[in-house]
This record gives sequence, C-alpha cells and structure tokens, in this order.
Amino acid sequence: MPGLCFPSTNACQIFTQKIIDASGSASFVTQNECYSLAIITVKASYDSAASKGVRIRWLYSANGQDFDSPYDAEDAGNYEDLTFSAGSTRTRTCLIPLLQKFTKIEIINLDESYSVTVDVWRKLIG
Repeated sequence: MPGLCFPSTNACQIFTQKIIDASGSASFVTQNECYSLAIITVKASYDSAASKGVRIRWLYSANGQDFDSPYDAEDAGNYEDLTFSAGSTRTRTCLIPLLQKFTKIEIINLDESYSVTVDVWRKLIG
C-alpha cells in the first residue's frame, strides 16, 4: 500500500562479484521513502599485489540529481574504509543515516594499479 512503512527490509544483494578497476568505483542510489538507516555490507577480495583497499562513501541529494561533492562528503566524514591486506578478503558493515530522499553509495577502489572484486548487500531500517 502506498505510504505504508515497514520497520525494515530484507537484505538484498546489490553487486555480486563486481570487478572495480584500479582507481575506479561502482555506485547505486537508495531512494528513501520511509526508512531512516541503510545497513551496507561490502566484501572485498584484494589482489595479492594490491597496495590499497576499498572505501564506502555516501552522498546525499534532495532531488536525485544534485548530490554532495565527493570532497564535501569526505569532509563531513561520510565514508568508511575497509581494512586492507594484499591477497585477502575483508568484509565490513557500515550504518548510513538516510538524511535526504536520495543517497548515492559509492564503493571506491583506492588502489591505483590493481582491480578489486566486491560483493555488496543493502538492508533498510525504518
């Protein structure tokens, strides 16, 4: 029913074995109708020669077009870095407050030479 809010959604997988190129990113937008929190889980598998890890960054927008700049988002602390160890797989879950109608969530490969493979899940909480 329109306008009916549920306390939470089931976790859904956004990316499965998504390869993010060196210095690249993958993103998705969450439209907030009645939820207050997104729980994002990222599993990253690093190349054995990689030297940097993955960042989860979120940017807000009231209209779905004009999002915070990456610089302003990071200045506000709207990011979390996964721990890093070359050749390993690391998983991190972060809580993202849904402060605007639209939230863009970016998974950023900080390594400038090697790709990373990620799985990403999202769950929304009322």
